[in-house]
Amino acid sequence: MVKKVLKAVTAACFAGLVFAASTVDAKAALASTNGIIEDAKAQITYYEQMYASAQAEEAKSLAAFNAVKADAAGSQLDYEVAAANYTNSVNMSRYWLTGLVNAKDYLKNSMDHAAYEDRILSNWDALADLTTLQAAKTDADGYADLANGVAAQIADVEKTIAGYQSQLAVSPSLQTQIDELNRCLEALKADYAAKAAVAGEKAALFNNYLNTLNYKAYSLGFEDYQFARDYERDNEDWDPTGYDY
Repeated sequence: MVKKVLKAVTAACFAGLVFAASTVDAKAALASTNGIIEDAKAQITYYEQMYASAQAEEAKSLAAFNAVKADAAGSQLDYEVAAANYTNSVNMSRYWLTGLVNAKDYLKNSMDHAAYEDRILSNWDALADLTTLQAAKTDADGYADLANGVAAQIADVEKTIAGYQSQLAVSPSLQTQIDELNRCLEALKADYAAKAAVAGEKAALFNNYLNTLNYKAYSLGFEDYQFARDYERDNEDWDPTGYDY
């Protein structure tokens, strides 16, 4: 019976597939974040240049300070001025180094945030694929049920015809009903063929999505983590324990 084949095909297609998802609200601002990253890189370049210049000045002031210390004829004022210049140059070097370290931290944090935004968008895309797959499964199930319903009608009519045929010897008048049922059977078979063809197309589309869409990349755990992270940001007293991802 074709009905059994169709059931076997659809069962093989859908077996073990369980869906559970909710909508992800992706609020990533990648263009803005990329702008921040470029700003951080520019800051690093600036601080590197200023730090290099400050180190050069530090080296010069140290050389001048050492020269004053080595000059037996040098005055106390010369010593104090050279010492102050060297101290100032060291402080400037530290200032620009601190700025450079902060700029690098700024870049790292910006890139981490960009990676987080990328993950949000990727998860959102995967959810869209999962939603498409779910819709295809529902569609394929519905058309398979329609075809199988007609197949069940065919089986019932064939059973009735067989029963009437077994009684023809004693009730020849049943031939009229048999003829009518055979006409009905032909119509049902045509209807089944049409519905089975559509069901096959829907099953093939579902199988294509099953093998090509990126729905497996969707993570409900990451969505929960995103919710917890955003909620924690807006509610300082909230305990996010259990939402680590």
